[in-house]
Amino acid sequence: MKKLLYALLAVSMASCGDKTAERPANQLAGNDFESVDGWMGDNTPNSLTKEKAHSGQYALKVGPAVEYSMGYNNLLGKLSASKLRKIKVQAWVNLPNGKTEAVLVTQITDPANPAAKPIIWEAVKLTDQVKSFNKWVEVEKEITLPDNITYANKISVYLWRTGAAEPAYLDDLIISKSE
Repeated sequence: MKKLLYALLAVSMASCGDKTAERPANQLAGNDFESVDGWMGDNTPNSLTKEKAHSGQYALKVGPAVEYSMGYNNLLGKLSASKLRKIKVQAWVNLPNGKTEAVLVTQITDPANPAAKPIIWEAVKLTDQVKSFNKWVEVEKEITLPDNITYANKISVYLWRTGAAEPAYLDDLIISKSE
């Protein structure tokens, strides 16, 4: 009986596997926002919401009370051991209607010179890609990085409301190496 129990436990653990093993080789970073709640105590960002989610219970929301969502911020050297030439940013978004002006921003800056203009600032206007409202739609943007990008530059990806009165929701954000 013990042997059968151990065998079932081993099969069960093997089938669950390590989530990193499921991650595609070109994926650099990703978040479904499930593991964020509770890590920041009382400082949990007000963009984290249970109102709507593509997967799990949590997503990010911008709206009249929240101009910018939490997002991904890291040095390019920590994101990839090799120099990046192209990246793709993908996410699932939910818009109540076509009136929102929210954008998904990808920017690369030089942390050694914070007053300088971003090296890259690309925004996906969500209503340009989303034509079905009040349901989850995948959006993506491929970005070619300039040759002067270094490992010391910082990448940031976040949702920006841009002053719109309508909310926008984002979930399952993935940044991947495109080339």
